[in-house]
Amino acid sequence: MTAATFSSASAASPDTGGGLLPARPLAAQAHALRAAAAFIEQAGIPGLSLTIDEGQITIQVPAHLAGPASRTAAVTLLAAAAGGQAARDTRPGPTRGWIIADGQLAGHHVRIFTAITEAAP
Repeated sequence: MTAATFSSASAASPDTGGGLLPARPLAAQAHALRAAAAFIEQAGIPGLSLTIDEGQITIQVPAHLAGPASRTAAVTLLAAAAGGQAARDTRPGPTRGWIIADGQLAGHHVRIFTAITEAAP
């Protein structure tokens, strides 16, 4: 099953000015969610984790789904479909060695990744 995380306030939530949140950011977030849902459904990879926020769509291939080589292949496949290219993260920090890719889905930035803690073939 694919998990979805929603990072949004309710449309009826007051902002700091006492009014309602503008509908445009919510509409853009809903558009991103629909685009991401269609994308992962078409990819046919069950168990992906999906997060939508105002800045990007994030798709994770969780470690429990398969071994490192299979997860790397999944990120590579998804990245190509989103117009990106998968690569190992070489920056210092906790994500060093992870397989990451950036691309676009229906005009929204998408980050696709899997955590790799051991050497991938």
